[in-house]
Amino acid sequence: MPRRTFALIAAAAALASGCSAHTTGGAAAAESVPVRTAQARTASFSAPLELSGSLAAVRSVTLGAASAGRIVAVNVRVGDTVHAGELLAQVDPTMYSAQLAGARAGASAAADSERAADAAVAQAQSRLTLAESTARRMSALYAAGAISKQQQDESQAGAASARAAYAQAQAGLQAARGLSAQAQAGVSAAAVPLENASVTAPFDGVVTQKLVEPGAVVGAGTPIVAVQNTSDLELDVALPEDRAASLMPGTAVNVAVDALAGAAISGRVRAVVPSENPALRSATVRIAIAPHAGLLPGMFARVRIGGAPERGVGVPVAALVTRAGQSGVFSVTANTASFIPVQTGASSGGLIEVTGVKPGTTVAVSNLARLTEGATVSTEPR
Repeated sequence: MPRRTFALIAAAAALASGCSAHTTGGAAAAESVPVRTAQARTASFSAPLELSGSLAAVRSVTLGAASAGRIVAVNVRVGDTVHAGELLAQVDPTMYSAQLAGARAGASAAADSERAADAAVAQAQSRLTLAESTARRMSALYAAGAISKQQQDESQAGAASARAAYAQAQAGLQAARGLSAQAQAGVSAAAVPLENASVTAPFDGVVTQKLVEPGAVVGAGTPIVAVQNTSDLELDVALPEDRAASLMPGTAVNVAVDALAGAAISGRVRAVVPSENPALRSATVRIAIAPHAGLLPGMFARVRIGGAPERGVGVPVAALVTRAGQSGVFSVTANTASFIPVQTGASSGGLIEVTGVKPGTTVAVSNLARLTEGATVSTEPR
């Protein structure tokens, strides 16, 4: 091979070698991922407890007629809004109306008898007054010798007879008054079954059940309709006894209702009721719910209860990453990233509690998507 040709080949080879070295160096530089870092540190965390239950109406009642009979009207359907005192259903009042009319007629007759007895007392009182006046006058005449003993005795006998008649009239009046009072009591008693034949709403609410139809014969107390007050709702949740001490009556809480797209609704602890079974080691928390449009009994609701603060290791939330379904952080040691699997807990002040990381561990908090196990990193200024 001519010397010139060999020189050209050598030069080309050297150029290629230089380009390759430059390219390789660039690739190595590109593999270094710039990251910002932070240190894991000990902090206080309070793990919230999420409890769930269904909303319930504080006032809920199943209504029936206190008087037996045939249902002649049911004026509502399920879902109807009703108001306190509104007539919901009616038992046939015919028999009860007749009984009341009879009682009123008896009371009227008794009242007439009482008035007649009162008039008789007045008449007897008048006769007694006259007889006693006559007896006194005749006694004065007898003392003056103007009349005989027989005439005086007759006047005294007349007065005694008038007193007896007056006493008898008074006794008759008392008896008439007793009968009149008894008759009035009968009217009141007869009015009760008639009143109880009407089923009325005890409060404003919504009809949730209609249990009978017109024509049905019901006994006293047979359920007819159910009504719930939808503006006064409570949420009952079971709370572990070790958390019950942190919830006192009056404590404000936020309640999330799934049916309302998780809308946060104000609530307040009304009572903490210990369990009747000590083995359950729990209590029932009753939370009064503030009125809110769209709320209905039976809706599923959730409430988050804060726990007691505990010490743990925390990292910035930005340090968390998921790899192959596993949560973890990338620790940075000597410009090398290493994946550490963690279990997460409560968060507080921008930190999230993790297990599996020691305090003081340096972790990456940026460019996490570019990091892999063993990746070379360069630390950016914070």
